[in-house]
Amino acid sequence: MNSRSNEAGFTLVELMIVLVIMGLMASIVVLNFPDGTSDLEDDAQRFAARTAALRDNAILQSRPMAVQVTVSGYSFLQRGKEGWAVLEDKPFQTTNWSDGVRADIEQSGSMLISFESTGLPSDAAEVTLRFQNAERAIEIAPMGDVQLVGVGSRP
Repeated sequence: MNSRSNEAGFTLVELMIVLVIMGLMASIVVLNFPDGTSDLEDDAQRFAARTAALRDNAILQSRPMAVQVTVSGYSFLQRGKEGWAVLEDKPFQTTNWSDGVRADIEQSGSMLISFESTGLPSDAAEVTLRFQNAERAIEIAPMGDVQLVGVGSRP
């Protein structure tokens, strides 16, 4: 009769396997913990898509439209008889950047990028969003193309 068959407990190999599995699970959790750069990328993509939609809307409605960018967010405008008026219809609602994300704006505190009824911008522009050491830029080209450029971090 084998005296080991009556003993209860785990072998060393079983304990080592459990520890390895727990270590792998812990590392997956740590690596997937949000660091804010996904908010930066989401904000950049959302801003680029909405700005491109605004350009298309300016063409469809045959009226000048603009996006006003501030350090804390952006809003959309359309020009009417009275001047510029803020749009609040979806998807052109005033939007704040995510926590920790900010736009790198010159000393004026805001940037106005307007599109004529042809879809051409008044000037080429670049909006740079920053989160800690990461940055993402959105470029409005002279022909009205809106695209994401420059993935990276600052020293």
